[in-house]
Amino acid sequence: MSSSNDYDVIVLGGGAPGEHCAAALAARGLHVAIVERELVGGECSYWACIPSKSLLRPGEAVHGARDAAASAQVDVAAALAWRDYMVSNWSDAGQQRWLADRGIDLLRGTGRLAGTGVVEVEGVRHTAEHIVVATGAAAFVPPVPGLRELEGVWGTREATSMKAVPRRLLVLGGGAAGVELAQVVRRLGGEAVVVEGADRVLPREPAPLGDALSEALRRDGIELMLGKHATAARREGDEYVLAFEGGVELRGDRLLVATGRRPRVEGIGLETVGVEANPHGIGVDEHLRAGERLWAIGDVNGIWPLTHVGKYEGDVVAANILGEPL
Repeated sequence: MSSSNDYDVIVLGGGAPGEHCAAALAARGLHVAIVERELVGGECSYWACIPSKSLLRPGEAVHGARDAAASAQVDVAAALAWRDYMVSNWSDAGQQRWLADRGIDLLRGTGRLAGTGVVEVEGVRHTAEHIVVATGAAAFVPPVPGLRELEGVWGTREATSMKAVPRRLLVLGGGAAGVELAQVVRRLGGEAVVVEGADRVLPREPAPLGDALSEALRRDGIELMLGKHATAARREGDEYVLAFEGGVELRGDRLLVATGRRPRVEGIGLETVGVEANPHGIGVDEHLRAGERLWAIGDVNGIWPLTHVGKYEGDVVAANILGEPL
């Protein structure tokens, strides 16, 4: 690689795909940096897959025991403490050591593209032969009147980080995240209501799957409001209120917005490299190339927002940069 640059490769975003790609490149002797403004390890490690599954497991075990005619109950404080342990108490010190052990530099701060082969981090310019964009996705808030102005509304991050179980959780969105977190709250002792505009939960999956899950959720005591869209959101004292046509209202002490995510393409400097994102994210070719010496992996390219897919894409890009077969 060119010695005139600060790095051979800069990876913009230190989530699972970015980490994986950087490690594959560093293992072959390239000088690599990762830019990360939050926690190295990304959404999956601290706010999504790991904490959600950690919170689901205690309720699942109790449910299984009861199915087997045994008695059991969840120790809520212990369950939340276990979640804290599984997310390393939201510290990425271990991941920092992991990067250092592999010779990967960590550039802390908000990064953006500043021309071909250039990344600015908090105003400081760094150059590289190749740039890999792995900025992930951000939560989407639907245009329900009053919703954006409400204080204290939960996204999935706040829900998986909960310090106490809500008395009654209102969930906007019946996708995977919404139903998981409704079940977490229900099995940890709270009430939960899922609101989904489609006629079933998991609307992007085959209908029999959504129908079967609806039955299972109802057996758990979770309320489902399907085929309905909230017309307004407000707070009254300590309660969140969702309004629907016909004067119907739902009330709860917590409101979770789990209506999906959108690729994080705003403010990352795509215009400086002549790239325009499409509605699905950064467009890439079959090699995951987004432009001149520019690549995009993970949720930001909109191909399939799964951690394991993003890691595989990291391998693909690493192989392409190295000129090796995958």
